Amino acid sequence: MNINDFKDVEYINLITYKKDGSSVTTPVWVAPHDNSLVVTTSLNAGKVKRVRNNGKATIYVTNQSGTKKLSESIDVRGTLILDSAVKTEAVNKIKKKYGAISKLFLRGPDENRAIIQLDELGGE
Repeated sequence: MNINDFKDVEYINLITYKKDGSSVTTPVWVAPHDNSLVVTTSLNAGKVKRVRNNGKATIYVTNQSGTKKLSESIDVRGTLILDSAVKTEAVNKIKKKYGAISKLFLRGPDENRAIIQLDELGGE
């Protein structure tokens, strides 16, 4: 599997890692953005802090509740998108992919939203 295999799935589990190496798994929406994937979350979410600390992450396809592993896992590098224009572009890609349902979850000001970019290790 590679990162392109995740572009059309509905949910992925994003596994981020604490400083002590323990993992935290969260089901999230995902959308393609250039040669990467993007996910959105609250700026105050724990996964944002963990991505800032080391960027190490793992992803796999899951169901809405995150209880089923539906694909192989791949290791990725997570980074926060800070540029406001790129951030807006990424949010729009998520909104386009998820349609009307996204309006319920992606409302409010963008300054309270974080966009995490996921890149395949090795630059593929």
